Amino acid sequence: MALTRARARESVERGFAKAQALGFKVAIAVVDDAGHLIVCDRMDGALWVTPEIARAKANAAAAFHATTLDLEERFTKRQLFADNVATLGDYQFVFGRGAVPLVEEGRIVGAGGVSGAGPADNGHTSADEAAGHPTLPRSH
Repeated sequence: MALTRARARESVERGFAKAQALGFKVAIAVVDDAGHLIVCDRMDGALWVTPEIARAKANAAAAFHATTLDLEERFTKRQLFADNVATLGDYQFVFGRGAVPLVEEGRIVGAGGVSGAGPADNGHTSADEAAGHPTLPRSH
């Protein structure tokens, strides 16, 4: 099942509502399972750079089938690896907290990334809300 624009928009709106309740102005990007942008939106007052950061976080979550909270913890001990992957090819990855995979019928179909809710735990909370608090399938 492919991620639809309607589902991506719903995710953005849920994430915006959570960020607003927490008092933050954010951008949220939603990508499909291959990292292709489906939708990106920025709240009034959010920094101009937040859409690019949100997308790079979503790319990382989609590519590695994990939240960026998990990736941040995983790659903290492997900083050289993380730095090399972050500049790999034409994709841009940010491994900081703020992105969660989107799951449909037990399969990861994309990810949503949030930027602008510092400290980063607030970005993760908003991204988890945007994704609908998914249970991630066990990876290979």
